[in-house]
Amino acid sequence: TIAFISGSAVAETLIPRSVSGDKGKYYLLESKRNGNVITAIHKRVGVYDTYYTKTETNCSTMKMREIGGSEVSVKAIKPNPTKWFELVQGSSKSDLAIFLCRR
Repeated sequence: TIAFISGSAVAETLIPRSVSGDKGKYYLLESKRNGNVITAIHKRVGVYDTYYTKTETNCSTMKMREIGGSEVSVKAIKPNPTKWFELVQGSSKSDLAIFLCRR
């Protein structure tokens, strides 16, 4: 799938899930690595809605923080950073971190 973000085409990469049961599909839209930290934007396409999230993942500590999210679009993500948190094994965030850090 190709998504258009601010005029440029972005390939959407399906993020594999380690557990079943979540009705949503997760797609990586963009990622940038700076040392051990990867800033990424992904979207969850659920049964009833789509949600865009920007995160930072530290691949050395395997901790993550959310930078912001939006139900509207990538452009509509408002920065509201959380504290760094531990990842719960099998969660969508954990699967995202593993996927990002292995690339």
